[in-house]
Amino acid sequence: MKFIEYRRPFRLLIPQYDEIVLFTMSLTCLLLLITGILSHSSEIELASSIIYDPIFLVPMIFIAIFIAGLVLSLYHAFVDRPKTEIEKSLMLFFAVLVNVFSGFMGSGYSLTTASSWFMIFPILNMINSIVLLLMWRYGLFDESSIDDQQASKGQVMLASAMILILFYLCHVVYEFIWIKTLSVCLVYSTNFIRLIESVIFRPTPVSQ
Repeated sequence: MKFIEYRRPFRLLIPQYDEIVLFTMSLTCLLLLITGILSHSSEIELASSIIYDPIFLVPMIFIAIFIAGLVLSLYHAFVDRPKTEIEKSLMLFFAVLVNVFSGFMGSGYSLTTASSWFMIFPILNMINSIVLLLMWRYGLFDESSIDDQQASKGQVMLASAMILILFYLCHVVYEFIWIKTLSVCLVYSTNFIRLIESVIFRPTPVSQ
């Protein structure tokens, strides 16, 4: 069963990973990586001394695939070029890994510490993760879920501005830990980005 066959009847339940959604996910991860590296540079230098141990080979392979998917998600938002099947596979792995990781780890943390309105983010993260895993398990989520439509410059600019604002508010103003920041940005990417775009890019009525 292919994703495209189920997209229309279940479009409210099945996430659609077009270039903008993947771009916002990758930009969020990139910002977290940069700030994490800058704030934990000494620990990273210490960890680099054991990174060549054979026991870390498998995790390093997963990290390499993750980084490849992240880079491709950024790249294709700016370059109008068809994606190869290998590129789609890497981007798909990136999307699944980020969402499932954020859903289960973020929800486990936030459900025990969050209060009032913030509970919506771990709950939505968990729902997205469960839906994603079920789709993956039953063959409803594959490379056909990565849309080939090129994102417009306006969409990329709006997505960048929204993620930068959300990241600044969460990470700097409210001083959320990184998993909470990731949770908020992913909920925007997966659940609300289309709503914001529809408001900002609403067609202007033609005057009679």
